[in-house]
Amino acid sequence: MPSIPPARSPHRLDAGERARLRARLASLPRRRIVDDAPQAAVLVPLGHRDGAPAILFTKRTDTVGTHKGQVSFPGGRMEPSDEDEVACALRELHEEIGLAPGDVEVLGPFHDMMSITGLRVTPVLGWIGALDEARLSLRPDEVQQAFALTLDELVDPDKRATQMLGELRAPYFAAGPHPIWGLTALILDEVLREALGLELAEPRLPEVPPPRR
Repeated sequence: MPSIPPARSPHRLDAGERARLRARLASLPRRRIVDDAPQAAVLVPLGHRDGAPAILFTKRTDTVGTHKGQVSFPGGRMEPSDEDEVACALRELHEEIGLAPGDVEVLGPFHDMMSITGLRVTPVLGWIGALDEARLSLRPDEVQQAFALTLDELVDPDKRATQMLGELRAPYFAAGPHPIWGLTALILDEVLREALGLELAEPRLPEVPPPRR
């Protein structure tokens, strides 16, 4: 039986597509969390790897206070000096991987999500161009590694699974050097489906056991 070819993303994320994405995010009825929980933000870095549209991820060190060793997007809690969630995400991006706010074409904020540690997290989508490690300056106490995955890799059902997180059947991505799960996978799944408008086929990998507590 011939193998089924992997899904392909139709996106190039050129200037025209980014303008449409910015307009889409601006008109989207954002899901906001109204809560007294501390506010945080992450930057979802879109760019290109060898000419293909891609997303940049970081792997946290084993010495950080929370989410040790997990794959994440650059981000953290808002500070008094942050004007808004976008400013927070840009500051954290600069602190964690060395890209200045001027290196980022901000596309817009996305749906809020609540983290397992009780933070209200606002993802902010931004375009950073070439996803070249030589451009980055990783903060060694927080970030162990940065890596990029193309949209084609991320939507491939042969590289995706599900995982039970409590009562939630959550997405799980196995396309890269480290698995993407938890809050990062939830954000990524919504970005691919709703922000970028991609159709994700059912995952073909077996369900992944719940994480150890």
